[in-house]
Amino acid sequence: MSRDKNRAHQAHSDHTSEDGVPLNSTVPDGTTLDVESPDGSTPDHRVPEIQGSRRDFLKGSLAAAAGVAATSLWDPTNAFAQKDEALPPGPPARIDDEAYWEKVRTQFHLNPDTIYLNNGTLGLCPKPVTQAVYDGYRYLAETGSEGRSQLWDEVEESRKHVARFLGAGEKEIVLTRNATQGLQFVVNGIRMEPGDEVLMTTDEHIAGTRPWALRARRYGIRVNQVQIPSPPGNKQEVVDLFEQALTPKTKVIFFCQVTRGPGLLYPVRELCDMAREKGIISAVDGAQAPGMTPVYLNEMGCDLFATSLHKWALTPSGTGCLYVREGFQDNFWPGSGGNGPWDDREQGLYHVGPHGTYERPVRAAIKTALSFLESIGMDAIFARDRMLSDYLKEQLLEIPGVSLGTSRDHALSSPGITSFGVEGWDTSLLRGILEGKAGIILSRDQRRYHDLVRVSTHFYNTPSEIDRLLEVLREIL
Repeated sequence: MSRDKNRAHQAHSDHTSEDGVPLNSTVPDGTTLDVESPDGSTPDHRVPEIQGSRRDFLKGSLAAAAGVAATSLWDPTNAFAQKDEALPPGPPARIDDEAYWEKVRTQFHLNPDTIYLNNGTLGLCPKPVTQAVYDGYRYLAETGSEGRSQLWDEVEESRKHVARFLGAGEKEIVLTRNATQGLQFVVNGIRMEPGDEVLMTTDEHIAGTRPWALRARRYGIRVNQVQIPSPPGNKQEVVDLFEQALTPKTKVIFFCQVTRGPGLLYPVRELCDMAREKGIISAVDGAQAPGMTPVYLNEMGCDLFATSLHKWALTPSGTGCLYVREGFQDNFWPGSGGNGPWDDREQGLYHVGPHGTYERPVRAAIKTALSFLESIGMDAIFARDRMLSDYLKEQLLEIPGVSLGTSRDHALSSPGITSFGVEGWDTSLLRGILEGKAGIILSRDQRRYHDLVRVSTHFYNTPSEIDRLLEVLREIL
């Protein structure tokens, strides 16, 4: 065991977190968040429609110019369409039908030398998604600037698909690179005056806390925190603690739908209703939710919601979205990055979207990933995630010295995240041993008062992979 510990120390001595933040970058507990002071392209528009299809035009004109056969050009319609042979065979008859899930696993680029249990940091793209990204970049390589219009249409289809997937209106969704970028828009788009306050929990991700802290430093707003037990006793306890921490100057409440470490599932609807009744804006960090737990934005009642899609929704890395409730958009004023005047309300959220040249093939492949999930069935995916997490929790409690940081109550816990601590062990060290000894990839949460190993299982994981984790834990503890 000492050799394993030495290997783990060497492997993790200079690590940053999976989010690229130094491990010592923490936010202190307390009621007020204190931080140190920090030391034009034109918009793309659709080209006018031309006689005949755009694809025919591209094939004909580019072939003539380049002197090559038109049939050598990529067909974007076929490339971004799901191919029947690549799809899983529909929803399973039973959630524990391992033969079915083995067929699903063939659609992933799984490394046989590792057990991947870190979907909460980055999900694994299915093969149809990686193929769509490749096809998109090949298309641009063949067509150059002439291909951007077709890909613009494909990106728009992805954006609309995201809106349907999340239960939002098409005018309420804009694509982003990740939750971090979306949260930047959230923090800087809400009108606040010096002395106004935002209330958040002590468990927020630094991608959410730091923008608020910077705005407080620069513009005189105040950031207050409330500590929520991990896990809490029930949903009402969470709502009560929030309500008790409000002041007459609270302008915004900000919280995660699912916390990154303990995997606490917050009562979003109840918190948003409470805020709305008091005239308070509700902003939600949804980075850990879509693809793992149901998200119906129009039913949740929040004003703002930022998320990453490349975690549980398995879209290409660097894809996310921002939701702004339609009734709130007149009060939302993020800075303009080049897509028209910042106060042009007729543009809706267009001025928040990507500016200049950006990774269109990546965003176009978002809809391929969502279609893949829908071919399995979201209810089946949620149930599979819950089954795996419940099994892991039951087995962990049989190991001496292990305690859960995640609730066993389904109303308070996310389907896919299971966190646990081990008495007498530094979880960063334990994580390193598990990776070095058995190739088990997972995360940990050492922020605030936590010292937890985080296991995030998704539908393509298996009970046998969980058994291997448990076997190695019993060997080293």
